[in-house]
Amino acid sequence: MSILDNLRQVKRELLDEKHPLANETIQFRKIYAIGYAMLVCVNGYPSEMAKDALKKQITLVDLPADFKKLAIAAALEADPQTVHNLLQLLTETRHQYIFMLDLYQYAQQDRKITEKEQELLVLFEELLQLSYEEVQFIRGFRLAMLKKDTEVATKVVQAAFEQNIAIPLTELPYFLPGFEYQERLMQMTLLSGQKKKLGYATYLNGEVIVSKGAELDLNGMKVTFGNEATIIVDGGVLKADGAQFIASMDANKTMLSLRNVGLTKLQDVHFFGANNVRAIEMNNAKVELDTCSFEKCFDEERGGAIYFTNSDHFVLRNCVFEHNATLGKGGSMYIAGTEASHMKKRDFFSRITGKVQKVKLVMSGCQFKESRAEMSGAIHTYDAEILVHNSTFDSCSSRGGGAAIDTLNCTIDAGGNAFTKCKAAVNSAVVVLGSTKGAAESTIGKFELCEPKNFITK
Repeated sequence: MSILDNLRQVKRELLDEKHPLANETIQFRKIYAIGYAMLVCVNGYPSEMAKDALKKQITLVDLPADFKKLAIAAALEADPQTVHNLLQLLTETRHQYIFMLDLYQYAQQDRKITEKEQELLVLFEELLQLSYEEVQFIRGFRLAMLKKDTEVATKVVQAAFEQNIAIPLTELPYFLPGFEYQERLMQMTLLSGQKKKLGYATYLNGEVIVSKGAELDLNGMKVTFGNEATIIVDGGVLKADGAQFIASMDANKTMLSLRNVGLTKLQDVHFFGANNVRAIEMNNAKVELDTCSFEKCFDEERGGAIYFTNSDHFVLRNCVFEHNATLGKGGSMYIAGTEASHMKKRDFFSRITGKVQKVKLVMSGCQFKESRAEMSGAIHTYDAEILVHNSTFDSCSSRGGGAAIDTLNCTIDAGGNAFTKCKAAVNSAVVVLGSTKGAAESTIGKFELCEPKNFITK
């Protein structure tokens, strides 16, 4: 076993993980345990090792350990009625699959299956009236269990889904620790009138483009971004409440781009950038983020977590930014109006349609923790109207400009904010205002243990 496999096994043992059917009725669990004991006893009176395996199984289904003796006695004396009782119990396909995987897990624990064990397994497959496709799924997944191979398991589950088999996904990690099924989604473009709704956690390779008139519903799922993976909503509709955007170590593009869209609201969305990529890029987009979180996002040039420009509506409420960084400006956010010189040279800006608008940012109740940048540790704003209230900046840092906030050619309304342990280079400050109207150190918020200076107006 690998180091991770060993850690997972110890975790299961220490936390006394329960069986998927541990919450069924006590009568259900007793009959189920007797059915399991029939395999344990099929070669004759069980050895001490076999009895220990049965005891563990009985404990996992939340039965008293001393039920082991009763289960062995009932299995050894089993008659046709005992079998009928078990078959009447296992009428749901979910119960049938779990039962068969339980049997296979025991039978192959010594990496071999005896002739009598094999015959019992085949008889149960027939008595449960499992289809050929169902048997293929069970035997395929038992092979993945034997090899402790999550990639094999993923292929088996994918094939079963293609055969319309109702897979008990939430129970499968019990039999193969660490397994999480992820649907593979390759490059695709949704055109006007097309809709796609995710049904499972998804691993994305390539670009997914949502064009005007199309809709992508992430359905609260976890989306993992691989090489060249990104979701570009260009005029279309995105539904992402409760979803997770997770960058893999192969990720190399901003995870989500919103372009030329109407009001898009995202709530309870988590972005994890793996210190590799930015979370969101927005252009000519009206966006509201509510209780979203951004962790370990990164961009080399600007906006470690968020890059926003050319819109009159960007609202953030109760969002959390942790350990985001950039080698340029704005460790967590870069907010740029159309006067920013670099915008006029970028292909990103050339995609803008409609009237050019001045950026308006409204932010309240947000938290920035250990956000870092070459300049503007947490937020860099250029040519914007800003309202920042009741937000906290903890241990943010920069080599140049403001350790927390830099503004240039802006108007700002700020109050009730807190700055703690924020550090900038010599001759800079926590907050630096350049050609900005409307703010003063006395109104912007409280400063504690910040250095070298709290506030500079240039």
